[in-house]
Amino acid sequence: MILINLIIHRGTHQIGGTCIELSTERTRIILDIGQELPNFDEDKSKKILELPKVKGLYRDDTRTIDAILISHGHGDHVGLIEHIDPKIPVFMGEKASKILNITAQFTGGKPIINPVDYLISGQEITVGDFSITSYLVDHSGFDSYAFVVKADDKCIVYTGDFRDHGRKKKATDYFRQSIPIGVDILLIEGTMMSRIDDKIETEEQIEQKAYEFMNAADMPIFVLQSATNIDRVVGMYRAAKRSGRIFVMDIFVAHIVSQLGGSIPRPGIFSDVRVFYPYHLTQRMFKETGGEKLMKQFSSYLISRKELGERKDYCMLIRDSMLSDLKHISNLNGMGMIYSMWSGYKNTQSVQRLLNFAKMKDIEVINLHTSGHASIKALQTIAESCVPKRIIPIHTERPNLFVDNFDNVFIANDEIAITI
Repeated sequence: MILINLIIHRGTHQIGGTCIELSTERTRIILDIGQELPNFDEDKSKKILELPKVKGLYRDDTRTIDAILISHGHGDHVGLIEHIDPKIPVFMGEKASKILNITAQFTGGKPIINPVDYLISGQEITVGDFSITSYLVDHSGFDSYAFVVKADDKCIVYTGDFRDHGRKKKATDYFRQSIPIGVDILLIEGTMMSRIDDKIETEEQIEQKAYEFMNAADMPIFVLQSATNIDRVVGMYRAAKRSGRIFVMDIFVAHIVSQLGGSIPRPGIFSDVRVFYPYHLTQRMFKETGGEKLMKQFSSYLISRKELGERKDYCMLIRDSMLSDLKHISNLNGMGMIYSMWSGYKNTQSVQRLLNFAKMKDIEVINLHTSGHASIKALQTIAESCVPKRIIPIHTERPNLFVDNFDNVFIANDEIAITI
């Protein structure tokens, strides 16, 4: 009989920085290798990078890790990948890997180390004693997966980050229906347990409200959102199209969406998509090796500051780092802006500066956002479907709230081994 040791190296009492180890007598695998989320109240210059204490994970270690499986491309699940021993095989979604690698080219990071294979929803892979089946799930991170891990007659399910109110709700439904009944352990994310009373809207509802805002305005619209929240990019494009606007993304976002195909709006394939070149980003990238080629790839679809200043019929995705560009676009007084990110980012200096600029320009700012994480109802639906022997909350600051809302809850602690 095979025994499985489970160690949550990080994540039992915090959101982000996730790192889970599963091992048998002869096989060790890691699920996610995330960087801790920043504390906006701390001085970033004093923040020390803390690596999980996992023997065999780093270049100077000798004890081996057989594989690392990455649930999705958000930094709090993959952000420490560049520190691992490059000989360790890495598995993750193909499109998530492409987004991560193109982001690294623009930010100066490193590409994924040794991606030996890509995850395919419903497909099983074998690593030593473990058989792992990945399932695509709905999440604000594109190409996200949950894992069903088996060894002998034991079964552990790790949800990763998920939800059921986005554009891939059916993927979460399929995952839920595919989980075996009576699993030994359900490792379930609990991000929203800290915001249990927050209103959860669907991506379709966010899109409709964005359309209503755009359709009522005879003025340009900016959307402040994450460049990698592809569900939101699609929703804002659809709202812009319905309201008769062209859709403007910067060269960074253009390269991200160009990796994805399908119905994702991208320049060259969608005639109403134009590309903006932020000044400082463009200057830096032309100095980087290979940067000139990247920057010229979508130059045929360029829209200039001058043209933006002359038009009112556009919706433009922006980031807080583009403030200096916005200051050089004319006729922005009285325009509209959609703030479409977690409200906590408003505490950062860069976002505050952008919002102060909007106030100075008499720009109307509305908040349109929904979480990338599961509501308590969605969490309960997963638990009820698989009837786990033990539920272990992870990726949460409030694990104790699970005790009042779920059966068979076990509150784990970081670095403490659990054997099944």
